[in-house]
Amino acid sequence: MPSHTLRLASFDVGTDDLRWWAPEILDRYPDGFYDMHQQLFTDVCQKSQPDDLGGVELTNVDLIKFEPRKFHYPTPQELASLDGIVISGSASAAYDQDDWVIHLGQVIRDYHQQKVRLSGFSFAPQIVAQALGGKVGKNPPGTELSAVTIQLTEAAQTYFGIDRTAYTIHVHHNDGVLQLPPGAVSLGTSGVTDYLGWILDGHILVFSGHPEYSRDPWILEQMMLVERRDRLVPAQLIDYGLKDLWNPTDYIWQTQQQFRFFLGQFQL
Repeated sequence: MPSHTLRLASFDVGTDDLRWWAPEILDRYPDGFYDMHQQLFTDVCQKSQPDDLGGVELTNVDLIKFEPRKFHYPTPQELASLDGIVISGSASAAYDQDDWVIHLGQVIRDYHQQKVRLSGFSFAPQIVAQALGGKVGKNPPGTELSAVTIQLTEAAQTYFGIDRTAYTIHVHHNDGVLQLPPGAVSLGTSGVTDYLGWILDGHILVFSGHPEYSRDPWILEQMMLVERRDRLVPAQLIDYGLKDLWNPTDYIWQTQQQFRFFLGQFQL
């Protein structure tokens, strides 16, 4: 039975936001999203059997931190040693004109041409769509948060090779992908947000769902309480979301699909 260690780059574009938004999260996760993702991947790796991962025994996931907000990216030599890139969530918008956002968009275009495997959560489908010719803006129905059920498209079922028609994961976004990049295929919809993830050319798989929040809903709870306190999101929506916050989710399944993607098991 083949065994494998995944070596991934963590593009952390959200931890700086936590310092002013919900600093108590950094007491539990001192390195922010990097720590959340490292614990998530280690947890799911340990819980997965070869049958969950296309017959591969995944022994470890090495996550190397990079900070695009500080223009810190892999060197060509480092990039060649990686199985792919994971982009974190962020409070920034994909259409912001900050220098680091614009530069990240160019890096994504370069990686797309090189067929580097790109994945990630929340901000990831937005910034990758923006970089590759899609359209991103405020989600027309408004903020979507807490545990939601995503209806998978037939294309997603074929891509993953499954009969499953839906799965549940935590989301937290005000923006959304309004138009997919040319050639991209929708992963699924919640009925509130049209595109809760998408796939492109076999080397891009991006999710709106946050498996790191599903593994530890306390993280999202802290964010939601701040949003209610500071009136950033209507209190009624926050209260509604808090009722569903601790519902069971399929974060292990989503993360396993991400592992299989980095293992090169999917083709569009």
